[in-house]
Amino acid sequence: MTISCVSKGVSIADSISIRIGGANGDGIDSAGQLIARLLGHSGLYVFAYRGYQSVIRGGNVWHQVRASQEKLYSYGDTIDVLIALTKDSLESNLHLVSKNGVVIYDSKVPGIDDAAKNRQDLQLVSMPLTDMAVKSGGSFIYRNSVAIGFVCKLIGVGEDAVDKAVANTFKYKPDEVKPNLDAVNLGYGFESKAALGKRLEIGNAPKVRYFMSGNEALALGAYSAGCKFYAAYPMTPASSILEWFAKHENLGVLFKQTEDEIAAINMTIGAASAGVRAMCGTSGGGFSLMVEALGLAGMIEAPIVVVESQRGGPSTGLPTKTEQGDLLFVMHASQGEFPRIVVAPRNVEECFYVGAEAFNLAERYQCPVIVLMDLFLSEHIESIEVDPGRISVDRGLVATDVPKDGRFKRYALTENGISPRSIPGTKGNAFVAASDEHDEYGNLISDVLVGLEEYVELRKKMHDKRMRKMNTMLKDGAIEMPLVVNEKADIFIVTFGSTTESATEALQLLNERGINAGLIAFSYMLPMDSDKVKALLVGKHLVDVECNATAQLAKVISMNTGIDIAERVLKYDGEAITAGEITEGIVNYAKR
Repeated sequence: MTISCVSKGVSIADSISIRIGGANGDGIDSAGQLIARLLGHSGLYVFAYRGYQSVIRGGNVWHQVRASQEKLYSYGDTIDVLIALTKDSLESNLHLVSKNGVVIYDSKVPGIDDAAKNRQDLQLVSMPLTDMAVKSGGSFIYRNSVAIGFVCKLIGVGEDAVDKAVANTFKYKPDEVKPNLDAVNLGYGFESKAALGKRLEIGNAPKVRYFMSGNEALALGAYSAGCKFYAAYPMTPASSILEWFAKHENLGVLFKQTEDEIAAINMTIGAASAGVRAMCGTSGGGFSLMVEALGLAGMIEAPIVVVESQRGGPSTGLPTKTEQGDLLFVMHASQGEFPRIVVAPRNVEECFYVGAEAFNLAERYQCPVIVLMDLFLSEHIESIEVDPGRISVDRGLVATDVPKDGRFKRYALTENGISPRSIPGTKGNAFVAASDEHDEYGNLISDVLVGLEEYVELRKKMHDKRMRKMNTMLKDGAIEMPLVVNEKADIFIVTFGSTTESATEALQLLNERGINAGLIAFSYMLPMDSDKVKALLVGKHLVDVECNATAQLAKVISMNTGIDIAERVLKYDGEAITAGEITEGIVNYAKR
């Protein structure tokens, strides 16, 4: 489906960005979530993202929350309010604070006053956060809550809303509600002349909005579509999918934390073969262990869903940073050739629907479906509006009739490549599912009468039967075409997956600079309708934008269409690409 629309976008003046920085162990994540909930429950759209390290304590981490009355597509390029709990967090973030922005810092941190004075165009608020934290909660760890209370007054959030948000944030830690509430209220009463030059209208959300990460949305979508089994070995950034299913086991979902990723995918294949909607998840390193079993799923035509959430590589690479470096890997993983579907959701809302549709595709075409995420999409939080009523369930071609001869052809040679699937236990429909090449009944042919022409021909027929599913998917219209924004643009950003959101916001920034830019954003990566995609791209001024070093999307496009996108904006330092960075890259090409 090609969607044509015009992006309204949100300018910097229409939003407020707040970043809290400190060290691991300072409660930065909880503080960021608290700010996000406050603004989200106040009727604003919220976009939140965190930067963190793999160390348990120490280091330099941050959580940024951006809010607006309009839909947001990124966490922003600048900061309006910075809360710095350490000297490192102040020094590393100060250059991002916009002119006349507010910087709140703990006056008790040695040397932080001198570091803060490096910017004369800012409003500096020195607060005795440590002393106030000890006074309210009995420990310095509550200084983030003190600062949040002050920020809430600064941006116009009412005290009642603050109290509700604190209670909701710490509802699973009831002993933490009162000290955090006392700390927030003390910060709320702190007097200062600082003021923001812009103000957002605080009110109630006009409609129901969900507030969740990409992983949470995907898990919820999968559950809504009938997923009853999830297996994984914890690996950032896919771990929170496992955590979601663990928290919701009372809903009738079996989750399994396995000893390794090999066990996870094999259990998933077993569950799917038994008729259960089953999914497993991991990151690139874990997926590397899964690839042999992925081939097993391809050979026995097991309808499994595999989530691969990318992070920086190779090896353990950047465990807590984002990248889009696994696209070619997942498209070609495992030995031999077999049909698969690869889909890369473009935003949190799409994660919900893809989490559901992946099972329909897996069972309809009896093949693995790989959902390609990344750390940025898996972990950032958005205000989204989704409709569970849009989710439908398609179990595909399931055999109901018993064969007259008592022999069930599980892998019957069909014109579209799809054979009737049997649920084990169905009377009269027993079959063999083996990893070797087989005949229509599942009986092995790899070691039987090797060299006889009829078996050589049968191997070809079985292989062709499986691969025909790829054309069937395209003929059925199951594989969506890219999203197209501003069909009459002079220059087009070409991208895929989570980078779509920053690219969407970049359109507004480019428009403000007099450049008529458009967007072509891929989600369904494999199979690709070569003819339709070529017709869409040919004759346009294209700039490829990705978070990897080798322009993997551009390679996929070239392989399928022959179109070489030579102009590229690539980022692979572990941080998500921002709208401003895309804008600067496109401006350079637009001038040529």
